[in-house]
Amino acid sequence: MSTQLPVKAVIAFFFRNGTTQALFRWLSFRLFVAQQPSRLANDSASLSVIDCLEQWEQQARIVTPVRSLLWLLTGLAALIGFSAMATVLNVTGNHPINIWVPLALFAFLPLLLTLSSVYFSLWSPVTLRPAHHPFVAFWMARFQISQFQCYHRLLFAWIVWQSQRIALVFSVSAVLAFFLLATFQDYQFGWSSTLIRDDNTMTTIMHWLSWPWHWLVDAPSAELIHDSRFTMQSSAGGHGTDSAWWQTLILAIAVYGVLPRVLLSLGLRFRLVRLLRWSIHNTGDIEQFIVAQQRQASVNPIQSSDAFQAPENIDLSDNRVDLISWQQPDCRWTTVRNLGSGSWLEDEQWLQSAQSKRARPVAVLVAANQTPTGELADSLAMLKQANADVSLVLVDSEQDLPRYATQQKSWQYFAHRQQIALKKVL
Repeated sequence: MSTQLPVKAVIAFFFRNGTTQALFRWLSFRLFVAQQPSRLANDSASLSVIDCLEQWEQQARIVTPVRSLLWLLTGLAALIGFSAMATVLNVTGNHPINIWVPLALFAFLPLLLTLSSVYFSLWSPVTLRPAHHPFVAFWMARFQISQFQCYHRLLFAWIVWQSQRIALVFSVSAVLAFFLLATFQDYQFGWSSTLIRDDNTMTTIMHWLSWPWHWLVDAPSAELIHDSRFTMQSSAGGHGTDSAWWQTLILAIAVYGVLPRVLLSLGLRFRLVRLLRWSIHNTGDIEQFIVAQQRQASVNPIQSSDAFQAPENIDLSDNRVDLISWQQPDCRWTTVRNLGSGSWLEDEQWLQSAQSKRARPVAVLVAANQTPTGELADSLAMLKQANADVSLVLVDSEQDLPRYATQQKSWQYFAHRQQIALKKVL
């Protein structure tokens, strides 16, 4: 972002009302700028940057995910967590509860899911092309935000963050269910295992399991473990009601089930905020928007003495070229890539990858009313390094507009400077 723009004020404008609102306010703004024209209905040439953004917000429709679906999923997670804990505590009736069952369901299994979520959300290959992953595509459709799929990296970060928040509600609801039910009922805990036949082995396991909170609550003693062991034919003794069992259970759920999800949720939110701030600060959409508002239409187009050469016509319907669009997410032709609408780092990564090397000639589609930029020049240079045949194609036919001839000359000059053929759609 240009240093002349009030960076902090712009970021504060988008980050009003929370991170989710900031994300979709920014994505709606980017989509508005990417579409042509991006000029507001009212005259805003003399307004400040923040005034222009506020005027845009009044005129534009901010697309947000379906809130009712978020609330429904959160409510279902709370209900399932509460019901699961209630079932575990009451399914045995008057018999002791095998401590392994709640530990497995509410401590060990959530820990494994959290670790897998860390890999999926941070290091999985899905993070490179999340738009093609069925999990991401499914939730984009359910939340009715598919129009933002070209900004898939930000949406992926938001979706995995929301999934962890919902999973956290499940674990917290299970803990609350335990305290609520244990307040009015007396539960006995014991242990039984087909594989663990030795009390000493169980004592060692519980010692290591309880190590994170050994300074707060002692692990179940060897005597308690011996007295509270039971089988399918016998119940545990009176020591099964010892408080060490339920304290160990709650602390295990908190340490292995809840705490990792809290840390992961906070980490994913921090990453989303960082990505969003970077996007606002570096993509150049703010500058493009302000330039569009301050640009004054010229009654008499600038006349140039340079000879104009009509571009060569090209037919895009014969499928003999690979099409790449420039800042046109809603291009009517099928393209292999839309450049210029997302992060430059993402475009640069694609341009340097094997996907940019095409077997057929490459045609870069631009609109005549767009402005040639240095970023486009860099993209064309990288495409020419990977492909032998690259051309620049004007896709619109607004010959009746008074500035069309001048715009064509601008593109002709740009193509000449970049040493690339300029063509026009047949």
